[in-house]
Amino acid sequence: MVMSPVSLPARVVYTVIAVPLTGAAAFYSCMGILPEFTVSFPQLDPGGSGYGIFKIAVCVGVGVALTAALLTLTLPWIRHRERRGRRVRMAFSAVLVVAAAVVFADQGFRLIYDLAFAAWLTYVMAYTFVRYGLIDRPRRSRSIRSL
Repeated sequence: MVMSPVSLPARVVYTVIAVPLTGAAAFYSCMGILPEFTVSFPQLDPGGSGYGIFKIAVCVGVGVALTAALLTLTLPWIRHRERRGRRVRMAFSAVLVVAAAVVFADQGFRLIYDLAFAAWLTYVMAYTFVRYGLIDRPRRSRSIRSL
């Protein structure tokens, strides 16, 4: 079997490369930018030790890495939307979003942050995993034979 540039093994390789790169880029960007915002927004790091900034940077890094993973796993976006199994993917996504929102809410963040997180995760799941799926089904080609 020849691996095409958009087959599932190729998309897994893209994901393995994209996740650490995008996560690290987002983390270090936040670590560089957020200390400047503590002057205007002291609630970012109430203890003054930098741990609040670190937690925010880790969360942003994980969020960007998860988005990159879903985007690379569902490449290419020009393929036809998967109709079969869509309800199962929607149910799985709904359970995942609710579970992730509950875990996020348990961390003690304000409700607006929990709702923003749930909205972001719902949007990303809907336009990647639910819309296209991960596994491409073989397409049946119609051939017209002339007699």
